[in-house]
Amino acid sequence: MPDKLEAILFLKRRNPAIDSRVPSAVTAVRLGFAPLLVFLVSRGMLFYGAVLFLFLLFTDFLDGYLARKLGVSSKFGIYFDATADFILVFCMLLVFGSMGFCADWVLILVTAVFAEFVLTSRFSSKIYDPVGKYYGSLLYGAIGLRFIFSGKLFYDVVTVGVVAFSAASVISRATFLLKKHSSHRIDFPSKNSSETHAYKRQA
Repeated sequence: MPDKLEAILFLKRRNPAIDSRVPSAVTAVRLGFAPLLVFLVSRGMLFYGAVLFLFLLFTDFLDGYLARKLGVSSKFGIYFDATADFILVFCMLLVFGSMGFCADWVLILVTAVFAEFVLTSRFSSKIYDPVGKYYGSLLYGAIGLRFIFSGKLFYDVVTVGVVAFSAASVISRATFLLKKHSSHRIDFPSKNSSETHAYKRQA
């Protein structure tokens, strides 16, 4: 009974207006520290950069956890989180690219996948697809490993991985949208059965 009473009192003390801003505030922290991470890496301070990167990676987990825990998940929050991830990944690929980590066209490819995510999300209430939801994790993983590994072999593996996963993400998103469109298509019956069968054959 005391535990239930404490839980009820906690819920009463909560402020919904404040709760709704907490996950976005954590996301904003990740976005705000991105310039410092770029500065550290560009100056060759990889150890400090790796520590900061791990902290920012933790905030990526934390904002989603808080949104679910507080029950304040929103489409804006998901977009904001994805945009913050994209900006951070893009900046890090840009910096590491200048060190020979990846080709310039990889940046274009990642940008294209993000643009496809934003544009296609307008046609569906469900934002993430089966493959695309892991796309950011793959890029974060590649950047994290760059703090440890280098060399042509690592460069080739990362490049092939990004290309393959980008293609899989685009295909899975397109497949998801096509299936969703097909499931929502409505056949309107005609006045006579022959017209109805003709319409179904054309559809």
